[in-house]
Amino acid sequence: MGWREVVSVELGVVIITADDCLHCIELEANLNEEPLEVPSLWIEKGGWEDFFAEFPIFSASVDVLPFAGIFSHGEVKSVIRAATPERIAEALAEL
Repeated sequence: MGWREVVSVELGVVIITADDCLHCIELEANLNEEPLEVPSLWIEKGGWEDFFAEFPIFSASVDVLPFAGIFSHGEVKSVIRAATPERIAEALAEL
């Protein structure tokens, strides 16, 4: 599923990562064992210019990795800095 599909569904999660981010590796391992219940996509911080151009305010917010954004029908609904499975689940539960 591409990023346009993930951000367009009722609830979808985009996770921003980087190769040198140890917490990103840990989050990915945790989510491989217990996946999210909504569509998700991993994006490298330095790439995906079209995604970041489509959501400039979201992209300007990216600071502490892993950084997750929860989208619904093409709109950013929540952002999670230093994302963990628990913090993502909490944010999803609040929506």
